[in-house]
Amino acid sequence: MGRTKKVSKTKTYRMIIQGFFLIFSIFFLVTFYPSKEFMLTTLVLLILITLVFRTGFCGWICPLGAIFDFVRGLGKKIGGLSFMKPINKRYRKWIKNNKKILTTIDKYARYTKYLLLLWILQAAFLSIGSIKEGDEHGIVALLYPLIGILILGLFVDRSWCKYACPLGPTLGIFGKLSLSRVTRNEAACISCNLCSKSCPMTIDVAKLKSVNKLDCNTCLSCVDACPVDGALDLKMHVPLTKKESVTTVETMEKQQAVK
Repeated sequence: MGRTKKVSKTKTYRMIIQGFFLIFSIFFLVTFYPSKEFMLTTLVLLILITLVFRTGFCGWICPLGAIFDFVRGLGKKIGGLSFMKPINKRYRKWIKNNKKILTTIDKYARYTKYLLLLWILQAAFLSIGSIKEGDEHGIVALLYPLIGILILGLFVDRSWCKYACPLGPTLGIFGKLSLSRVTRNEAACISCNLCSKSCPMTIDVAKLKSVNKLDCNTCLSCVDACPVDGALDLKMHVPLTKKESVTTVETMEKQQAVK
């Protein structure tokens, strides 16, 4: 009663913004040489974006995120081709039959991005490790694992974000202090689980009051998928007054119930 399906253009807006920043990044890499001042300014802006919009950079701006969204879309297109449908059907059946072991592998594989972050930090400050090997220098040494992650991206949503991105964990930590996060209204929720099914980071949104996981990239796919107005939204809040805000909402709901 009174629940209506909402029509959202979030996905379209996200694709447009991601596409713009992807083109801009390619143009920038080809044309400009970043100075220390530019890098510092970018870092400050990134932290400010994170403090206000949590990990919105990952979900809406990151060029690599856009690339891996495209790769995953390509994988779905290939899987939908007529000659691939029988193979895709067997693949889905195999995924379903091995879901438990695959979930366990996914859980521990996500720690690789934290290891990569620690490796980068020690390389920057201690120079114990190096990515040079033989005649390979610098970023070229990372080409092979990147190709592997790209191939995996045909089958897994946001494989880069889940298993390799060293920036994600850093923004996730700063995001804990953010003024905004996706919040679920339990009173309005109809337990359809569409939010959990749509999450590219496989977060079980339907079981959370507010999405504050480090892996969340604030892409708002869950909000897009929710069929009920007000059940799931990106809301602003002041961390120090969180408990008071929740109590006020609960009190208002009780008052409405009495009326």
